[in-house]
Amino acid sequence: MKAFLRRLRPDHLAGQIALLILAAIVMFHLTLTTIQHFTNPDGRPPIIEPGEFIASALLAIDAAPVSERSDVLAVLAKAAPWVSFAVRDQAADFPADSADSTDLADLKSRIWAGARVAASNAIDTRGEAIVVALRKGGYAVATTLEPRLSPLGSISSRHYGAPTLFMRLLERSALFFFLCASILTVWISSAVVAPLVKLAREAERYPAENAHLRPIDEAGPREVRDLTRALNRMQSRIEAMIEARSHALAAISHDLRTIITRVRLRSEFIADVDLKVKMLHDAGLMDSMLYKNLQHLRDANSAPDRGLIDLDSVLQTVSDQFADLGHDVTYRGGQHQIILGSLTEMQRVFNNLVENAVTYAKKVVITLDQPSPEVIRVDVADDGPGIGAENKQRVLEPFVRGEPARNMNDHSGFGLGLSIVRSLVEDVGGGLQLLDHEPHGLIARVTLPRAFAKE
Repeated sequence: MKAFLRRLRPDHLAGQIALLILAAIVMFHLTLTTIQHFTNPDGRPPIIEPGEFIASALLAIDAAPVSERSDVLAVLAKAAPWVSFAVRDQAADFPADSADSTDLADLKSRIWAGARVAASNAIDTRGEAIVVALRKGGYAVATTLEPRLSPLGSISSRHYGAPTLFMRLLERSALFFFLCASILTVWISSAVVAPLVKLAREAERYPAENAHLRPIDEAGPREVRDLTRALNRMQSRIEAMIEARSHALAAISHDLRTIITRVRLRSEFIADVDLKVKMLHDAGLMDSMLYKNLQHLRDANSAPDRGLIDLDSVLQTVSDQFADLGHDVTYRGGQHQIILGSLTEMQRVFNNLVENAVTYAKKVVITLDQPSPEVIRVDVADDGPGIGAENKQRVLEPFVRGEPARNMNDHSGFGLGLSIVRSLVEDVGGGLQLLDHEPHGLIARVTLPRAFAKE
């Protein structure tokens, strides 16, 4: 039951508040209706209706002495200008035709038992009239002067009874609810929900790998401002921690490179040639790893110059460089696609991807295509052991290396290559995906926004 109710609950804050307002208004009106039902069980309207007034006026005319009927008629004329009362003495004026018997019976029940009542449109040309035989002689004639009012229809409980009152209350309640709900929803959306949505978007942008974000503007209710202030303080602490980590890693890498230089110098005096070669190879590998680490930390906060780049030329150059080193790297492109970015960064992106591929595979194929007018896609596919689905996202993080299947050699690094690629690609509005290559291998897919896509 709880799960069912949870599914019915709106997911957005504005919807939940609007639902709460609806429940409160419904409960309020149910309470008022219940109170009115017990205080007025007959459903009679609190304000007298036209039919009630006509019946009461006929009672007053009948009860008044014959000599005072003119005074009563004068008072009634001032009290209700929409209806005309008159007393006639001629019995011949009593109409022969009558209205619906139900309406007449209702009027009879409101005045006195055994009353003679008739209705006709022929008595008075100004409107519909009803005629009542008075007990002290004469006939009272009530004529409505408003076309929208009917004396018998006004008296009938079918028109002015409890159902009509209920429908009027229902219509007014519905109008009142929609008006209040609309005003409150608009206010809540602009004053409460909008600052929260903006705050969530700003928080989602942080942390940025290559930029320091400005503090989030404090706006909205006090609770939202307090939350924004807390996020700004947290952002400052995280930036300080990242900067301290970068300085520590840079210092360690620099010191280790100094030690490696001494190791290489001392390795030159080793008499055993095989041992000497192995020692120099290991020292060179460590020096290369530390150099990449220092380069990553040094370029983390740099702002490179950007311009228009022929991506086809970049990919062809990278492919030729690795082919010249003896690797089986093939480029399939030829489309001169233009992007907006840094030439150095793009060369570094695809150098890292191809270097990672040739490290674990024998054959690498670079493919350039355009799946849509706004996007350029570059696939770097290899025939190596690949990466499991559970590790594809993890290896994109800094200092995380791939599976053992892709590390069973002497070229394992610090795990910065894919992290650097993702950071550089996202800086220009692109993305990096790691996909499976059939029958085996890995596809590093880079998507980049094409320059002049909207032209």
